[in-house]
Amino acid sequence: MTGLSAVRGTLTFEQLVPAALAHRRGLAEVYVADTAIVGSSEFVVAVQVPRAHSLWFDRLVGYHDPFSALEAVRQALLVVGQRHLGVPADAPASLQRMSFAVEDLSVFRDSERDPFEGIVRLRPGAAGTGRGYYHDVSFDATLTVRGALAMTVRGSGITFPREAYDEFRALQQGKRAGLAPVAARPARRLPPELVGRRDPRNVVLARNTAQEMVVVVDRAHPSFFDHQYDHVPGPLLLEVFRQAAVVAATDAGLLESPVAAVIDVEAQFTDFAEFDAEITCTTAAVGDLDLDEITVEVALHQYGNRIALAHVELAHYPVSREAEENA
Repeated sequence: MTGLSAVRGTLTFEQLVPAALAHRRGLAEVYVADTAIVGSSEFVVAVQVPRAHSLWFDRLVGYHDPFSALEAVRQALLVVGQRHLGVPADAPASLQRMSFAVEDLSVFRDSERDPFEGIVRLRPGAAGTGRGYYHDVSFDATLTVRGALAMTVRGSGITFPREAYDEFRALQQGKRAGLAPVAARPARRLPPELVGRRDPRNVVLARNTAQEMVVVVDRAHPSFFDHQYDHVPGPLLLEVFRQAAVVAATDAGLLESPVAAVIDVEAQFTDFAEFDAEITCTTAAVGDLDLDEITVEVALHQYGNRIALAHVELAHYPVSREAEENA
C-alpha cells in the first residue's frame, strides 16, 4: 500500500482514545479513535463524529457540519500533543489564531448510513518558549474523507504549564477586579430556525435591540460545557461566529434562508472571554451575488475591548438532483 491507503492501514476506528487525552469528560464528546507517527514531524489521526450527536446533527440540510470536522481536528491536536510530543496531560491550551477552508463541500454530504469519519494529517510547527512561562506552537492540518481532501486547517496557540496558567489567569482576573462588570442582561435567544438549527439550546445568540446581539453562555450545554472551564470555551465562540454570520447575511439579503455552509474562517482570539460580563457581537456583511460570495466580519467585545475577530465566508449548499427534479 502507498499514500493514503498505507496511512489508513496503520489506523483503526474500533475504539476511542481515553477522554482525558482529548480534554473531554463525556465519552460521546470524544472524536479521536487512533493516532500514528509518519516520518519525523508528521502525525495521522483517525477521527469519527457520531451521527446522532445533539449539536452536530442539529441541522436543516443533508450535509455533515464542517464545524464538527473542525472540532475533530482540534481534538487531534490535543491527543497528538500528549501522546507523541510530551505535552503534560493537565496543560491548558489557548488558541490564538485559526483559519480553515472547506476544500470540497460535496465530501460532507450525509449518506444517512455511515458516521462522519476521516483521517487528519497533522504537522506541528516549531515550538518557541516565553521565559518558561508558556509554549507558543503552530500547526498545519488536513482532513481527508474517503480519500478526498475535505478541509485544511492552520493556526497557532499557547500551551501553559498548569501552575503558570493559574498564575496568569489570577493576574488577569485581578486586573479586572476594579472594573465594573457589564452584567449580562436578560435576553431571549434567537429562534433556532434563524440560525439554521432545530434545538433552541444550540442557539448561542440573543438580540437585545435591533442593532445589538449578545452571546448566550449556557453553562449547562452538554457539548460546549462538557466539563468545567474558567472562561467561555473556544468552540462556543466559533459557533457564535457562524450564527452571527448567518444572521447578518440573511438580514442583508445576501442569503434567502439561514441554511448556509461556512466554507472559510479566519479568526483571531486576543483575550479570554470571561463569565462575569456581557459579550456583545457586531457584524458587517458584504457579498457579490453574481459570484455567490458572502463574507461577514464578526467582532466580539467584552469590558469595552475587542476579544475576538473573525471573517466568515458563507456559501449556498449545492442543489441536490432530487430537488432539481422536483423544482
